[in-house]
Amino acid sequence: MNLLLAIIVSAVVISVVIIATIRKRLKVKSNELLEQIKGLISYSDRSNYEQAKERLSAFNKETFIDIPTDLNNTFCGKIITATQEKDFINHYKPHFQEAYSLVKKLEAFNITLSETISKFINDFGVINKLVKQHNEGVITFLLDTHKDFFDHCLKYPLDQQQRRSIVSEEDNCLVVSSAGSGKTSSIIGKVKYLTDVKGIAPHRILLISYTNKAAAELTERMATDGLKGYTFHKLAIDIIGRATGIKPSICDNTDALFIDIYHTLLGNKAFKNSVVEYFIDYQTNETDWEKRKNERQEQLSEQKNVQLKAMFPDMDGRAIYVRSEQEQKICFVLSSLGVKFRYEEPYEHQLADEMHSQYRPDFSIYFEQKGVTKRIYLEHFGVDEHSLVPAWFAKDKNITYEEANQKYDDGITWKKAAHEKFGTQLLVTSSADFHYSDIRNKLKKILEDVGVPIQEKTNEELYGLILPKGSKQEKAFIRLVATFVTLVKSSCKSVKEVLKQAKNADDERSVFIIKNIFQPVYERYISALSDSNQIDFTDAILQATEICRASHPVEYDYIIVDEFQDISVDRYNFLKVLREGNPPAKLYCVGDDWQSIYRFSGSDMALFNQFPEYFGATEINKIETTYRFGEPLVSLSSYFIQRNKAQIQKDIHSFDSEMKTELEFYSYDRRDYCNMIGQLVASIPSDKSIFLLGRYSFDDYYLSFMYQSIKEGNRFFYVIGGRKIEFLTIHKSKGLEADYVILLQCNKDTYGFPSLVSDDPVLNYVLTKSDQFPYGEERRLFYVAITRAKMKTLVLYDKRFPSVFVDEFLHPEKLSEESYVKHPNANKRWTRSADQFLLKLHSEGKSVKYIAAKMGRSQTSIVMRLNKLNQ
Repeated sequence: MNLLLAIIVSAVVISVVIIATIRKRLKVKSNELLEQIKGLISYSDRSNYEQAKERLSAFNKETFIDIPTDLNNTFCGKIITATQEKDFINHYKPHFQEAYSLVKKLEAFNITLSETISKFINDFGVINKLVKQHNEGVITFLLDTHKDFFDHCLKYPLDQQQRRSIVSEEDNCLVVSSAGSGKTSSIIGKVKYLTDVKGIAPHRILLISYTNKAAAELTERMATDGLKGYTFHKLAIDIIGRATGIKPSICDNTDALFIDIYHTLLGNKAFKNSVVEYFIDYQTNETDWEKRKNERQEQLSEQKNVQLKAMFPDMDGRAIYVRSEQEQKICFVLSSLGVKFRYEEPYEHQLADEMHSQYRPDFSIYFEQKGVTKRIYLEHFGVDEHSLVPAWFAKDKNITYEEANQKYDDGITWKKAAHEKFGTQLLVTSSADFHYSDIRNKLKKILEDVGVPIQEKTNEELYGLILPKGSKQEKAFIRLVATFVTLVKSSCKSVKEVLKQAKNADDERSVFIIKNIFQPVYERYISALSDSNQIDFTDAILQATEICRASHPVEYDYIIVDEFQDISVDRYNFLKVLREGNPPAKLYCVGDDWQSIYRFSGSDMALFNQFPEYFGATEINKIETTYRFGEPLVSLSSYFIQRNKAQIQKDIHSFDSEMKTELEFYSYDRRDYCNMIGQLVASIPSDKSIFLLGRYSFDDYYLSFMYQSIKEGNRFFYVIGGRKIEFLTIHKSKGLEADYVILLQCNKDTYGFPSLVSDDPVLNYVLTKSDQFPYGEERRLFYVAITRAKMKTLVLYDKRFPSVFVDEFLHPEKLSEESYVKHPNANKRWTRSADQFLLKLHSEGKSVKYIAAKMGRSQTSIVMRLNKLNQ
């Protein structure tokens, strides 16, 4: 018994000793940790070298008080970015982990934690909250301090959301804008803030937009020396020119090249058979009325095309696309005189250097002289009798009129010097010749003077030179091929990769089309560009990306991107390497996912809607005040677009609560359609601007029969009730506004709105993934259309088959899932062959669902037709 007691007592004593020893050691560790924390070096955002120096010098070492004090001292008056916040946390993290581990042990042994360690642990736990509070305080201070700047940096004060986005210092800032919300003003305000307030050198800021017009507008409104707006393509071309010493030659008419390649390949039996097989599967029968309508629609589309097609082909039988009506006339005259020529063929001597692409004279003229083929050149200079260029030259090139004249004159001098140097013969015409002389007689005389044989053609011979116009199906198919090739490149894939995807999916049809049709055209296209020493715009971006990745020839502090909702994979990769530096450039991207309407140009909405996943920590700001339109259009359009939950949710409101913008719907009978438009126009005050908008370039089909049309430059007008009113496709209207908008032909039809034209499934391998909401992109396009108006949008629809979008506003109770199913032939007339095909499928016992999918019609339509045929 005594022995047992002794053992117990001994055990207790040993335990007490052990516990005492552990407690002593823990207190020592606690004191050591306390000293470590008291002796902590304050966080600094200086370089590692500076930090190391500071640690080596006890005299320079700042005394650590606590985390909040260190944060405020280090970032006094500065916004803390996500990267800096992470750095700051990591600076204290090892000490926190050690302290947190020690706390658990101290609690187990009932040892009181020192206030300093306890505060350190608590402060570390709320660092994110401290940073947020700090940033909010700094932002409030900045907005108050620079209130006068924001009130006066533009002609009108910036709103609070615009100001908030401008002072952002996060590495990535995405500004989610809305229609008419002043995104351009936000961009200009941002640049002025960086240069005027923060003192950033203009050349350290890169400003990118998507069109030359937008880039020029930004540059003009910025009015800052050393800063200009670029398009992605222009920037890429400049980078390539500087890096290689040779400015690349851009093939700016790839459509014509694709047509040429396609027609050349038709000479290959296997290729032609593959195309025929494709058309056999997808051929549709058209009535005579439909054919006449389609021809008229195509004519209207071509009439609005920026590029002008010469009436006759060149000496090789190729179609010619020129840059001006005067060049178009010269082509006609040369052809009518029997002169053989090519348009913009590369000069016979290599002249490309860092400042110039390879010289391509306007016209290369060929003729036989004493058994030898001679080549002479004809240049058409766009100058008047005073050798001055038109005023629009300067605006188009984003320079002053004096600079435009100097630049054009330098070009003329350079070209003439080239011919003089190499002894080649140059003939010259100018715009003045069209005003003061008969260009046909002038050309005939100067050609005869240099020995070019003239063989004037009769009207019959001239007519025989005109190639038959391609069918609608052929044009659509060539466009499909060109779209595929373009998307392959912009998605940064290879044809082999795409072909492999189709094979893995057991998609025999797509494998057939890609392998036998798309791939041959793609290979010829790449080869043709290489042979002519040219690249296309996508090539320019890809090449510039590789140059930047290898050598980083440019470096910026800030990169500002406009219309970011249109970003594509190739531009995204370009942007990533452009920002690389030490430190990386900060991104300020502005766009509106509600207006993302360029999927067929390769835009990837995921890059916008999932921005942080691609670019890293991001501050997202919204600018939700529209300065264009008011209620009820604000609420109606917002509700309409936000039915698609894939869109970023926004609370749009008008800057003026009293502002009114109506949205009205008008049904029409086709016989009274044009008269109704005339009446609507007449009801609009004469001092108010009007747009006629169409989903397609031929939506003005009926108007073209009743009203006079006028083409001025790239703009197309109708004279209605004595008023000149511009017609635009909705795509071209983006970014524009008018007092009144008349939206034409919002019908449920194959070429209706939304479009029921089915994308060829093969494009799914190269198109970016679309959102799954019915008609997602068409819905965004409709939103763009109705939000162009400041006072009223008038939507016109055929009372027999209104668009599902019209029903959403007027008769939502009628809508069902079936309303949004694509039936490409929903309103096509039933032909005899269609009836026979329907009866054949029905007799084979196919289900109504199967037949509907096969024929591209609704199940209701199939049942009704079968009932009628069986009567």
